[in-house]
Amino acid sequence: MGACGPTLAGASPSPVVAPSATTALTGALPGAAVRITVNGAPYDQTVPFQLQPTGRPVVIEMVFPFAVDRASLETWIPRNAAAVWVDDRTLRLTYPETETNISFKIPETRAADGTAVIGFFIVRVDFPASRVVSTYTVAELAKGDRIPTPATTVRVSAPGALRVAPDGRHAIAYSSVAGASPLLVDLTTRASTPLTEPTPADGPFVFADWLADGRLLVIGRSVWIGDGISAGLRKVADATAALGATPSTAVPSPSGDRIALSAYFPDGHVVVIDLRTGSVARITGPFRRYRPETPVFLAWSSDGAFLAGTDSDSENGTATTRVRIVDLAGDRTVRTIEGNVLSLSSFPSGELLLVRDSDRIREYLGLVMGFDGVEHHRYVGGGSWSMSPDRKYLVQQDPSGGAGYPGNTLIDLATGRSTPVGVPLLFVGWTADDRLIFADGR
Repeated sequence: MGACGPTLAGASPSPVVAPSATTALTGALPGAAVRITVNGAPYDQTVPFQLQPTGRPVVIEMVFPFAVDRASLETWIPRNAAAVWVDDRTLRLTYPETETNISFKIPETRAADGTAVIGFFIVRVDFPASRVVSTYTVAELAKGDRIPTPATTVRVSAPGALRVAPDGRHAIAYSSVAGASPLLVDLTTRASTPLTEPTPADGPFVFADWLADGRLLVIGRSVWIGDGISAGLRKVADATAALGATPSTAVPSPSGDRIALSAYFPDGHVVVIDLRTGSVARITGPFRRYRPETPVFLAWSSDGAFLAGTDSDSENGTATTRVRIVDLAGDRTVRTIEGNVLSLSSFPSGELLLVRDSDRIREYLGLVMGFDGVEHHRYVGGGSWSMSPDRKYLVQQDPSGGAGYPGNTLIDLATGRSTPVGVPLLFVGWTADDRLIFADGR
């Protein structure tokens, strides 16, 4: 057992033998008087307890040194665990491995005969460098249930940013910090496999995701592409050499034939790399960041003829930030949309999404418009909107949520109906068949 606590695979619980009635203790007792096991392994209340994902439930057994006044204890038992009394001294709690919060505090536990009381103790089980990934159908979320039932849910070892393949069966996790290869994750078997190419030396990685045709694209210091589930990708181009710096923004074209890359340059240029040939086109822009810590946001038109991006006259905020739309064939600005732009992206419909501050705290305006600058619709929410591939639904992040996660709303674009989504996880994206992916933010 190391200083950071044990890290164990989930094992079946071993039998626990309660102390005999003749050894019952009395008076005020410390929390350490409770003998606790997790999946059969002793639990040390002084250090974190860590597990690795196995797909099996997490079983916590608490053995008390006396017959328990059950009511005094059950008040504090979390509702997300299945609780079973093995005998009058032993309580077994069973959690699904996909539970995002396996922890509880017991302020006191009283003996059934009133002769003893155990003071405060805590039980907490962590799954380091892992996360829960859950898939939901639109039909399930549209019911508006307080706790909707996922179509699938799994815990996997996948630290960092997470993207899920269009088939919903695979994911890739990558880090914006140098030193680790992206991980290819099988969401069915929970297996995580580091990519053999690119290697950690090509990091930090700014982008990893699947293109519309199923190929996997990874951007670090170079541009890499391969089939959807291959651990080894082929190098298309040296991104750092083409751009003049390590990329901070990477956005593929809708057809998947090109990638636009940006980094910090006073002149605001970007480059467009052809993923078939590796050829590089320099685009003047300018596309300049509005704060030192904020990247440039880029978005393609549906036909790939135009590139839109944020551009600011200074790095002092969004007051002078505009959207610049450039004709790529002529490398010329054809339109600007002025004013207070926080972020920019595009929808499967080919429309732009501009996010601006609203007049209310923690609320933002989402302006949907064409590349001609004409506004089509506007939303008020938490700053993030994502359209389904079939263009029928929108997931809107809400200004506030719960349990450390933002809330979300599902919007039916045909009827305008809005349904709160009761999933205490972060929205990750859509599958090709319009299922929704949520994950916790590890």
